[in-house]
Amino acid sequence: MRIVALASGGLDSSVMMLLLKKEGHDLFPLFIDYGQLAREREWEACQKICRYLNLKPCRMDISGFGKIIPSGITNDNLDIEKNAFLPARNLLFLTVGASYGYVKSAYVIAIGLLSNPIFPDQTVKFVQMAQKSISMALGVDIKILAPLIFLNKIDTMGLARKYGLPSSLTYSCHSGNKEPCGFCISCKERVVAEDYFSKKNLKAHLKRTS
Repeated sequence: MRIVALASGGLDSSVMMLLLKKEGHDLFPLFIDYGQLAREREWEACQKICRYLNLKPCRMDISGFGKIIPSGITNDNLDIEKNAFLPARNLLFLTVGASYGYVKSAYVIAIGLLSNPIFPDQTVKFVQMAQKSISMALGVDIKILAPLIFLNKIDTMGLARKYGLPSSLTYSCHSGNKEPCGFCISCKERVVAEDYFSKKNLKAHLKRTS
């Protein structure tokens, strides 16, 4: 299939692209600059991952959205964790992704949503409703794939390790700083996953040497 893959430079979308490519699909990675604080770091990571996967990403600039709609991930005067919700962000991604796919004759859009949704636009029901609405808006059948939606961050990192995806190439902090802030939702999720594998590896090491 010809698939527009929404690529953020983060671990989830990178693993998603890896899995889709392994299945033999023709991918069109799309990076969306919606005015997020981390856009340049994310774009840099997106390019690195795409080079690793032998893909060529496209960058779309709709940064005015984030400048007008207040959120902690677009405005550094707001709390990066408590105000992390950016209204309709994923619907925006899917809409512009489908529009990009329309001109590429790629009527499948892939998004790296995980389980345990925090916000209303991260659920299976949301994906189903968005698919119907966007198909109606474009006048063609659009399919939305969310291949990780029943997995959590630990599962996703496990897949990255299993298939040798260098997670060091990805960027997973909403702050946009060189060093992860450690406070945003994305940082906290990643720390939990990394701690899980560190403890798991330590236990395996102790078992082998005992």
